[in-house]
Amino acid sequence: MSLPLGHFDRFGMVVGNLEAAMKAYAQVFGIRQFDLCEVDGRPAALGGFGSLRLELIEGSSGGDVCGEFFDRRGEGMSHALFMPDKDVSIERIAERATALGLGVETGRHRLTIACRHQLGGLALVVQSARLPIQGQRTFQLQALLPCQKLFHVGMVVRDRELAIGGFQRLLGMDEFLRMELHTDQGLRVWIDGKPALHHARTAFGRIGDFACELMEPLGGDGLYQRFLAAHGEGPQHYFPTILSPADFAAVRGGLGRAGLAVRLEGAIDDAMRYYYLDSAPLMGMCIEIIVPERADWWQSLGMSAQDAWRVGLDA
Repeated sequence: MSLPLGHFDRFGMVVGNLEAAMKAYAQVFGIRQFDLCEVDGRPAALGGFGSLRLELIEGSSGGDVCGEFFDRRGEGMSHALFMPDKDVSIERIAERATALGLGVETGRHRLTIACRHQLGGLALVVQSARLPIQGQRTFQLQALLPCQKLFHVGMVVRDRELAIGGFQRLLGMDEFLRMELHTDQGLRVWIDGKPALHHARTAFGRIGDFACELMEPLGGDGLYQRFLAAHGEGPQHYFPTILSPADFAAVRGGLGRAGLAVRLEGAIDDAMRYYYLDSAPLMGMCIEIIVPERADWWQSLGMSAQDAWRVGLDA
């Protein structure tokens, strides 16, 4: 039996400077207000809109899940947070996690599950009540990037099939959409504007509003390969927007001037292009942008409506 986590609420980031992170996220996503709070004794901020909800935690050393991440990685994408159903207690989820051999950290209304090894570097958090708000930080910045929703989060893993098993066992995900990315098979890749050879196995899974892509780098070069070499397994990208070629061209210059230059561009046949932006301005969050080149782009890749749903599309 999987963990009774409830519904996905937001994604958690560990950052080095909370004030700088709030300003950067407000500038990119147009977030107008952050609620200030504490998470496990650390300064934190909650902000976003729709399914683009984020938890920013100012990192510090420690023996807990968040402290271990900060000591090992520094800044970056850390955990997925769920809100349990009303009839499911934090204690029940903790008992189930312990029975599955997972470490747990329990607070008054918050449970952190140490499952990075089982979920390709992702930790899980369950929170049964809203955190006490200590203040607000407001911004009036025009968003650099038009966004629709959080389609999925991408995680670099060493073994795709092993990671799939972990997500099926712990989160109760059913089937995954498996794909292969290979520059010998209709894929073209450019890294910092230069052509590159690239080979990776991917898989998409979804439960409720939480969708993920698992990427196992195999050969050649790419941001997956570089991420694994630098950080090991872990969440690598955040996919919040699909733009037309004209709309992407209109915002690309502004993103670049803010430091969010395109690091990798991929083109799959004549169906679509995808772009990964520099992660430094958002303290370790790499944004993925998909730019379809035809209206039936996902159908032309052989996807069914159920496949597209697993990618995070509500087709």
